[in-house]
Amino acid sequence: MVIRSRCFKTVVVTSLLFPLTSTFSYAQESANADLDSCVTQEQAILTAKGAGMGLVAGLGAALFGKNKEDSIKKAAIGAAVGGAVGAVAGFATAYYTAIDTCFKKNPSWIPESKIERTKQYDQVKKEIKYNPKRDGEKAMAVKVEMPAIAKAGDKIDMATRFIAMTPNGSDAHVKVERKLFAIDDGKESIVPFPGQTKEDRTVEPGENVDMSRLPIPSEAKSGSQYRYEFAVSMADRPPSVITQTVTIQ
Repeated sequence: MVIRSRCFKTVVVTSLLFPLTSTFSYAQESANADLDSCVTQEQAILTAKGAGMGLVAGLGAALFGKNKEDSIKKAAIGAAVGGAVGAVAGFATAYYTAIDTCFKKNPSWIPESKIERTKQYDQVKKEIKYNPKRDGEKAMAVKVEMPAIAKAGDKIDMATRFIAMTPNGSDAHVKVERKLFAIDDGKESIVPFPGQTKEDRTVEPGENVDMSRLPIPSEAKSGSQYRYEFAVSMADRPPSVITQTVTIQ
């Protein structure tokens, strides 16, 4: 049984980060219904596992809390997100843990990432004054293009631009990492990224764009936030990291 409470503010994403194409078609669309069903089942299992310890802690708050209504709500939350997933990240962690479990059981459901070149090598070389001898293999995250404000139920397109340069203009071997965070009252919790978290990719030199889509849950509360973080590196150098946050109206 999934127990919900209006007082719980942690952001919960209720869908996946789906890679985009120019026509916004998704190769794995046929797997969505099965995935949703799997996530629902896994989330129920996590809730059941957490309810034992969580209910005890929550009822303790209900018995000794000064505000009866607030304490009862805390008890419900404790029962739902208790010992198995912890109360810090709450339902967001429970949901993404369920997705991660479903992906491990069905690897073919994992969305494929989409990276395309947007600027040629010579153009980027001129723009950033790239010096092959001085700079060597160079990777740099440039910009995350996504709305700063969204509404519950929106689907946000995220385009992360990054540069990958090699001294001789050959293909670039990059390491990419994607992370997602839920922010509530200034407190940030990392949640399992629903898709490819770390990748070794070979891309064309120049500027590339990593494209994905983030659906905002219809239950998202006003003021809640999501922070997306993208990191890219080459040749075992420290990663170049860029981040962007969206606030729900």
